[in-house]
Amino acid sequence: MKKIGILGGTFNPIHNGHLALASAAMEQYGLEEVWLMPSKLPPHKSHFAMLSEEERLYLTRLAAKANSKFIVSDFELTREGLTYTADTLELLTKEFPDVRFYFIIGGDSLVNFLSWRRPERILELASLLAAGRAGYEEEQVIFAAASLRKQFPEADINTVVLDDYPISSNEIREAFFTGEPERVKQYLPDRVYAYLQENRLFSKVTFSELDAEMQRILPRKRYLHSVAVAHLAAAYYVSLGYDPKHALIAGILHDCAKAYSDEQLVSDCEKYSVPVTEVERRNGFLLHGKLGAYYARKRYFITDEEILSAISYHTTGRPGMTDLEKVVFLADYLEPFRTQPTTPDLNEIRRIAFQDIDKAVYLALKNTLRYLGESGQEIDMTTADTFKEYQKRYE
Repeated sequence: MKKIGILGGTFNPIHNGHLALASAAMEQYGLEEVWLMPSKLPPHKSHFAMLSEEERLYLTRLAAKANSKFIVSDFELTREGLTYTADTLELLTKEFPDVRFYFIIGGDSLVNFLSWRRPERILELASLLAAGRAGYEEEQVIFAAASLRKQFPEADINTVVLDDYPISSNEIREAFFTGEPERVKQYLPDRVYAYLQENRLFSKVTFSELDAEMQRILPRKRYLHSVAVAHLAAAYYVSLGYDPKHALIAGILHDCAKAYSDEQLVSDCEKYSVPVTEVERRNGFLLHGKLGAYYARKRYFITDEEILSAISYHTTGRPGMTDLEKVVFLADYLEPFRTQPTTPDLNEIRRIAFQDIDKAVYLALKNTLRYLGESGQEIDMTTADTFKEYQKRYE
């Protein structure tokens, strides 16, 4: 019976680590071929910074030229609807009854294998070959394989010996988006690297992509607020004589970390070495700006420091605010869905914002501090210091 390996994935983009895994599995288990099979992206998963199916398939074909035993398959891309591994293997075993399939996965997938759709059927139809990946020690993979063998004693579950590969597709995308593609050139097949460069793929983050991603991850009300903030901030920014692009991006991303609990915000800031003050530790919600700026850089590849700062300080403000920081701060306070009582009322502050942006910031800060004082909430010193700066000018 012919022995064929299947290595699936989004391949966004495919890199030398994928090819190293395919080669190791082929050599260690005597596979005659390895089919590289780009997968569809489920509609419920992020499409942010995702190449089209056609581009991912083409890049996989370029990468496969490195080995005549690598065969590129569009089997999953040409199927209708959602595609699951168990269904794919059922169709393949019917079409190729003389083939024993070896399904190749990373160690992280093995650890989470029982969460897959019909894992028992996958193990009936194919042997499983798993290799460790960054973040998953070899012992974890071996333990996960042993646990699965106990639960499925008839299954053929094995591990692939492979040196830990120091790069991921996300890190490759980040290098291109941040203008440092040379940093990851060694990790990509030459033809793949050249194609990405020549066609300027992963080179620019668009507002429409960010908007779609926020619509996916944020609660409906929070997403609508973010859209309103983005467009109001852009209007303020244009009134000051600027191009609206930066205001739109800062506005749509300003609450990208808002959906987390206070505890999670503190925990994630500590995890990612984002500085936390004692006031912020006691009032975790204040951290969604700082953490949002971190995510804007790491998840959405925003490198403009002014945009990141506008996201970071959109709740508290800060002394010496830039015009972009002012308009995002104000748009968050004044967007049309807001109805809080203020002095003067919100509509008057909205009118003032188009005439004197600094006076509008002053009034917003004054009302915020009044509200916090009357409700007995703790005041962040950054907000207090920012108000003092404006107070000198207007009082």
